[in-house]
Amino acid sequence: MTLIYAFRDEDGSWHGDPDAVVLEPAPSAGTLTIPPGPQEQHGLFAGQRLHVLYAACDLEAGQSSYRLDNGESVPASWHVHELLAPAYRLPPATTPTSPRNSRPAVPGMKLGFGDPHRRYCLTAEPARDGRMELTVLVRSSDGIIHGELTGELDPRDLSDIGRLITAAASARPTPEPPRPQHQATTTVSVKAAHPGAAWTPEAEQHLRDAHHAGTDLHQLAVDLGRSEHSIRWKLHGLKLAPHPADLVPAQPTETAPKQPKAYTVEEKRKTHPNAYMPWTDQDEKDLADRCTQGVPLAQLAQEFGRNEGAIASRLMKIGAVGPAADEAPEFGG
Repeated sequence: MTLIYAFRDEDGSWHGDPDAVVLEPAPSAGTLTIPPGPQEQHGLFAGQRLHVLYAACDLEAGQSSYRLDNGESVPASWHVHELLAPAYRLPPATTPTSPRNSRPAVPGMKLGFGDPHRRYCLTAEPARDGRMELTVLVRSSDGIIHGELTGELDPRDLSDIGRLITAAASARPTPEPPRPQHQATTTVSVKAAHPGAAWTPEAEQHLRDAHHAGTDLHQLAVDLGRSEHSIRWKLHGLKLAPHPADLVPAQPTETAPKQPKAYTVEEKRKTHPNAYMPWTDQDEKDLADRCTQGVPLAQLAQEFGRNEGAIASRLMKIGAVGPAADEAPEFGG
């Protein structure tokens, strides 16, 4: 599928997955102007004219397509979509005010950050009694889910919980990084400050000199702080090497057994078609009605295309009445 997989901002820094493997001889390029938008919905790149790369690739597609300045509409990868989409606010809750529900409605939001290898996504939705429901997902760039955290809390406790998590992370001992096998012979100025950083003239000159001196691809990547794929493309751009697609791949070396992959959203939706889909008001009304009719929890999970834990959590949230609601606390809802 053709996706926008990387973009360069007006400061010259690359974002997204500039080292992604594309399934075409060369990616397409274009520009995308991000409108400023309302102040409360400003994204990181609001008002900027971005240089984007798009091509067929194996990355996970995001929720939206973006209209380039030339009029072409192209979908973006999840990583790019999360960087370009500002945190959004859901409509305020319309639950009537009562002594038990007298706090102002909690706005919804979606936040995400990370690097080309790990993405952290937080979604908050308004819940009853002024509370908020949080869902945190930890995913790799290929869509594999490595962690999940869900629950409800009083928004006034969010700041203290954040400090608690920060303290726990600080208390956890950090493993010592492995010592490099080769001592880098380059200066700091030629090494990329972060993945996707723009090439400096000094870095390009070092690449030319080291390539002419016969430095192998792996050492070039180490010295310049970039991936081997990025080095191949730059050598091609400097007319020092053929197109990366024409290179003969190296014979695979024996590596340690791969850890079993975690599940993806798509895999979960094979058994639960509506997994991670937001609940609509009509969904909640239908769920409450079916619960009142005495439908067991397992059957509700099948009817609504979600796992039993998600059904139990929603039954408790909406205050449903029926045998399934009585059973819900056993699932930790």
